[in-house]
Amino acid sequence: MAIRAAVASSDGKIVNRHFGKADCFLIFELHDGEFRYIEKRNTVPCCNMWTHEESSFENTAKALSDCSVIIAGHIGRDAADFMENRGFAVYEAPFPISAVLDKLVKESGDEWQ
Repeated sequence: MAIRAAVASSDGKIVNRHFGKADCFLIFELHDGEFRYIEKRNTVPCCNMWTHEESSFENTAKALSDCSVIIAGHIGRDAADFMENRGFAVYEAPFPISAVLDKLVKESGDEWQ
């Protein structure tokens, strides 16, 4: 079974965006121990001057609804709790995208196969 991961990145190489400040997410599909890029998905940032409303989290959750995983360079506890309560697995991993996704597919084993 394939899953999708939404990655907060400004350059397509490093997971370097704060979840709440991200104006787009790169969508990857993970399947059979591999990952592939699907698309860039524009979103409205959740945080505005370090404040946020639950409705802004909900809008991002809807925009990423076909994804199971969210990976950001940083994500605040409120945002992480909100997204986890909506069924997303949330990772804070400020590292190269390929390394993060490679580790994720290898560690998942047969879970997503």
